[in-house]
Amino acid sequence: MFLDLRYHITSLAAIFLALGIGIIIGSSMIGSDAMTKQQKKMIEGIEKEFALLREENKQNEEQLIKSQEVMANQQQFNQSVLPLLVRDKLKGRKVALLDLNYHKEHDGLANVLRSAGADVQSVTVVNLSLLKDPILSKQTAGILGNTKNDNPDKYLPDLARLLAGAIATGENGDLVRFLDDNEVIKISGNYGPPLQDLILVGGSDSKDLDYAKKFDLVMVKNLQKAGMGVYGVEDSQTPISYMRYYQNARLTTVDDIDTTYGQLALVQAMFGYPGNYGIKPSAEAFLPPLE
Repeated sequence: MFLDLRYHITSLAAIFLALGIGIIIGSSMIGSDAMTKQQKKMIEGIEKEFALLREENKQNEEQLIKSQEVMANQQQFNQSVLPLLVRDKLKGRKVALLDLNYHKEHDGLANVLRSAGADVQSVTVVNLSLLKDPILSKQTAGILGNTKNDNPDKYLPDLARLLAGAIATGENGDLVRFLDDNEVIKISGNYGPPLQDLILVGGSDSKDLDYAKKFDLVMVKNLQKAGMGVYGVEDSQTPISYMRYYQNARLTTVDDIDTTYGQLALVQAMFGYPGNYGIKPSAEAFLPPLE
């Protein structure tokens, strides 16, 4: 906000200064002493105004620095307190993380879950954008047994179903190895029982990578059939939100999982307060009850 104001002030001052210079040049061409004196006074007024704006801009920059320091201290405090707030809330729960849109590996979220006592069995990051490569897409269709159509839109539901089965049961090893070798998925940990809960990290960076209906919801349905508790989350700045999809599938959701309060909301929701939490219009509340 302060930076935008600074650029606005600087631009405005530059316009006034240029206007003043133009007036001086014009008046010198006309040769009127009275007009010249009048314009000089105007220029002096503009220069004073510019000095005031420059001082205000300096003060805004100083305020911005102070605000950034306050935010950094607040973040440090949040990270220090969060483990105390979530301690033993998920003790003994077997959990998996599944990021379906290749945002990041969410190490921070995994650490919070561990602080809550959960056993994070696996973390999987999926990069479906790689399937836009015709050769890899054809190979993927082939391993799925779909040799007649290598369009990802056609085989993504089958891929989602088999990957969900792999995470829940440890089956479909050949498919998992193929996807891992070709970096369509990146896995840490182990698949299979005794998995209880799966946290689905969704949302998309662009409309052409919006696979919610063809992939995410198919995974949700199959994971639920396997007896998993599924939770839908996404980052606070995700351009294309999936919250409406997850909520229509009756998932508990958190739309700001990249924040400490979003991570607290997820743990508390898993502890026994289902709902839709976060900062976006789709959220019903900022946080679950903390009792």
